[in-house]
Amino acid sequence: MKKLRITGPGRADYRLGEPMLVHDGEQLLCTLDPVPVNPSGTEIRVEHFTPSLSGLEETRHLGRLVFLEICAFVVENFEQIQAVSFAFSRPVELLAAGSQHAADRAEIMHRIGIEDIRVAPKPSVIPGHFVVTGVWLYTERNVAALNEVLGELRALYRDRVVGTDPKGGAGVVRRLVERWRASDRRLDH
Repeated sequence: MKKLRITGPGRADYRLGEPMLVHDGEQLLCTLDPVPVNPSGTEIRVEHFTPSLSGLEETRHLGRLVFLEICAFVVENFEQIQAVSFAFSRPVELLAAGSQHAADRAEIMHRIGIEDIRVAPKPSVIPGHFVVTGVWLYTERNVAALNEVLGELRALYRDRVVGTDPKGGAGVVRRLVERWRASDRRLDH
């Protein structure tokens, strides 16, 4: 998969404060609406992720890739933005599955340099609804980490048809974590 394309409404160039539309080629994957900018114009908040394909987020865990693509897009196009705050939640009907998905999201966020990640149950009528929050700061180290993890996720998704089930979508994060841990062990020896 090449990098995802991010536009504003009507496929126009994205302008800060507008809804973000995320595309894979001609396919609209999701919409983020709104994407607020803080009053000083240095931080955006990403939280209203709406997949456009039924079940797409469930089968591919596309939210992780979309978040990383948004961070990379902001770094490349809006030098005044120094931070991306986020609040991701997704109701999962089984409590164990919800907590595992939240832990997986937190692990990816940690890998790109977010240090104050919070995972908390979200008041909801659906058990297993967790919210993962944090702030990604624009630093040279975090940009390098972002590019590394984003490259890994792009490679994992490259040969998959959008909307297909990769036989256990959680395997993507599991493989990334295994690669990361293996590289850490090599550095320790």
